[in-house]
This record gives sequence, C-alpha cells and structure tokens, in this order.
Amino acid sequence: MTAWSELLDGLVENVAAARERLLRSAPHYVYVLCRADGTPFYVGKGVRHRCFYHEAEARNTDRLTHKLNLLRAMHRRGEAVGYCIDSSYPTEQEAHARERHLIALFGRHDQRRGPLTNQTDGGEGASNPSEESRERRRQSLWGEAEDEERRAANLWFRTLCEVKSVPVKPLSRFKPERLHANRTDFAMSPRQASALAASAVANHVLLQPGALVPRLMSVDGIAMAIENGVGRDILSSGMATVADPTVGAETLALTEAGLGFIVSVLGNDVLEDAGVLLPELG
Repeated sequence: MTAWSELLDGLVENVAAARERLLRSAPHYVYVLCRADGTPFYVGKGVRHRCFYHEAEARNTDRLTHKLNLLRAMHRRGEAVGYCIDSSYPTEQEAHARERHLIALFGRHDQRRGPLTNQTDGGEGASNPSEESRERRRQSLWGEAEDEERRAANLWFRTLCEVKSVPVKPLSRFKPERLHANRTDFAMSPRQASALAASAVANHVLLQPGALVPRLMSVDGIAMAIENGVGRDILSSGMATVADPTVGAETLALTEAGLGFIVSVLGNDVLEDAGVLLPELG
C-alpha cells in the first residue's frame, strides 16, 4: 500500500464536486491534484479557487515545468484531473504545516522520493528548492575554469552531463561559425545530446520530434552557444537538421532519432524535472 492510497481513498473528486466542497471550507485549505488512477502529482495550499488555476495555466501559457507538462499530457489523453480538498483551516500557518506534511509523506519526484511535481517542500517561501534550482543559483559562483563566464558555462552544462570537454561556450570567448554536416556515418554522442538538451532547457523548448532548438542561449545573463565542432557533429550524426541557417545563430530541428538518443543518455527523470519533456503516463 502506498503512502497516499489510504489517505486519499474516496476523497478524490471532479471539478464540480471540489468547487462545492470549497463553499463549505475554512478560508485556507490544502489540496491534492491526482491522476486518473488516484496517484497524487501536486500538493498545494490555496484560498478561494486557487487549486483550479493550474489547469488554466497549462492551457494558457507556454511555460515549461514538470507539473504543467504533466497536465498537458493528461489533457491530450483526455484524462481528467482529480481534486482532493484535503483539509481547511482558519489560519494560513496551519495550512502551510499540513502542506509540508503531505509533500514529505508523498515524496517529491525531483528527489526520487515519490510522484509529486512540487519543486519545494511547501510552506511559506521556497523551502528546500530542488537541486536543479539550487544549481542554477550556484553555477556562476565557482568552477574549474579561470574565466568567470567559462566557469559558469561549464558548471551549468555539467548539471546535465559530465563530459571532458563542455560543448557550450560563452560568446565572449569564441566566434560561432557556420554549422554544416562534415562527416558521414558519424555516431551520436552524449556531448551532442547534452548540448541540444542544454539549449532546450535554457530556451524553454519542449523536446519532441521536429522541436526547434536554438544554437544560442542565455544563462544568468551570460550569452552562450553550442560550439562549432559539436554543432557540426549534431548535423553529421542525424540528431538534428538545420531549420534556420543564419550563421552563428542557427536553429536546429530535432529528429526523432535525436530525441530518442537524448532521452537514452539523460533519462526521462532529468528531462521531466527540467520541464522539457512530457511525462510518460501509464
């Protein structure tokens, strides 16, 4: 038996029933969003109709997060979101305490402890942000390279993949040249996969066949680009094709084979938590 099965049993409702329940609740409430099989994927604290805003955000914005991508995947499959109004309280502090308890009980996906797409432990403020979020703040502060911008590029890239030579470089340190396929029968590699994934994360591109991945990216205000060699290797191996040939600012179209290789190298979990891959639904 899972940590949530008994707790949520019989309490997951549709939108109409959840709205009716909120009419009888105290001002501050804790809610759980669930998949069709009853598995929770998000715990939140709200007032009024806050719990219903997530579906609207998934429909009306292009923002990429694990939670929003999961909602979009559910909608594409015709799977309705289940709502559980867990509890309500007269004070916000009590609701925050319950929110933290449920997130700890069910477990966060980014910490490999459970199914929740929450990126913090809940409560007031961003408590215990995900490692991805912490790394984004650390990336410009230290590293192996002597140059500060080169160091930032290295550390940020290595949150995705550890390689000997980082294929994403700050524009202050190199000149992008024209990308073209220059080899035949060239194999796909982790450096190629991670370069494309790095740009997808920085540019908020959802990874799917035909996705347009810019060569250029900006991280913490530092302009970067996929380097010349690995960019040509990406075209040579068939991971992507050129959609926009503007020299130095090319846009690459991801192939189906390229997408499959990226997922095989980096894994669904990393890409889903970064918000650039739709979660797989059973």
